[in-house]
Amino acid sequence: MQVYKVFLKILRSKIGIAFMYIGIFLGIGMASANSSAEQADFTEAKAGVVINDLDNSPASKALCEYLSETNVVSYGDPSDKDKLDDIYYNSSRYYLTINKGFSDSLAKGQTQSILSHSAQNGSYFENLVDSKIDLYLTTASAYIAGGSTADEAFESAKKALSKKTKVEIVSEQGSEYAETVSPYYQFIPYIFLGVFLFALCPVIIAMTQKEIKNRTFSSSLSPRRFLFETALGSAVFMVLVFVFTCIFVPLVMFGCKPTREIFLSIINCLTFTAVCASLVLLISNLISDEKLVNLVGNIVALGMSFLCGVFIPMQYLGDGVRKIAVFLPAYWFEILNSAIGGTGGQVYSDSLFIKCIGIQLAFTAAFVLATFAVLKAKESKTGARIMHNS
Repeated sequence: MQVYKVFLKILRSKIGIAFMYIGIFLGIGMASANSSAEQADFTEAKAGVVINDLDNSPASKALCEYLSETNVVSYGDPSDKDKLDDIYYNSSRYYLTINKGFSDSLAKGQTQSILSHSAQNGSYFENLVDSKIDLYLTTASAYIAGGSTADEAFESAKKALSKKTKVEIVSEQGSEYAETVSPYYQFIPYIFLGVFLFALCPVIIAMTQKEIKNRTFSSSLSPRRFLFETALGSAVFMVLVFVFTCIFVPLVMFGCKPTREIFLSIINCLTFTAVCASLVLLISNLISDEKLVNLVGNIVALGMSFLCGVFIPMQYLGDGVRKIAVFLPAYWFEILNSAIGGTGGQVYSDSLFIKCIGIQLAFTAAFVLATFAVLKAKESKTGARIMHNS
């Protein structure tokens, strides 16, 4: 097992970047899982409103009571300087003046020049209070147009607008898996691509350098034994990463029960591990310089992650992006992960599971065949060079 030991010795020098990616993965994955599990509460925003009621009529008082139900209302007639100071320091955000004749004008269907206000121009709270006042005046005018008296219209408008709708933020996910594990598994493609490409590719490239291969094959060690021990070292590393990230963390650190969803996701992750193994094999044979691994690895890992819904949920990707992503294996991993968790509008079915797993395995086979084609091309090129020299 001399080759196997050498492989592990070289891998040990590259293990730091693997731990870095796994650490990033745990940080992002756990933060995403925790934020998805949190239940949000809805609280209506309240503005500070100062009212100067010059009309002092039942209609104006009804408007003041209506505004006080959803805002922090006080009464007074501050100077312009005080208004500017208060608006600047946000102690009061909206100053409303109900002009004299407000009730009579509204009863006649006239809404011009019956109110005036001061606020920070274009601010959120100005728009908020304006919308509430406009809604009140529109509702009261509708009751007046329907034949109600002014007092009846103001009272009816107040009652109609005082009805509240109970707002509850319901999580898109319902199960423990969907709230914690599914967002965690969403980042698996980026981490696996990063860890395996940056850790294994340099080792395989170093092991297959021309001088090292010639020296190795000049000994009693057969090429088949060399490939077996190299593959064994890669497999051991990938299995350890897979077991830790996809089984240990969800079941031990998250404390999740081994449900059917967990089992399906583990199969999905294991399939994508095979995809990564074949991709590492292909890239290691395409690149002969370790310095290019970082460039190619970043392009593959980041490009596939952005296009396939790793960083941005699938439902937010444009149609054009998704048409490109279907030609990438990580897309089918994310489709199945979303379906298992019931997120992103995906619905799980056994046929979808078989389809996504099958497509990922097809990508694996394609990468392996491409690797064989590259090796054959290299052998042909080497043979032609030998014949030319001879």
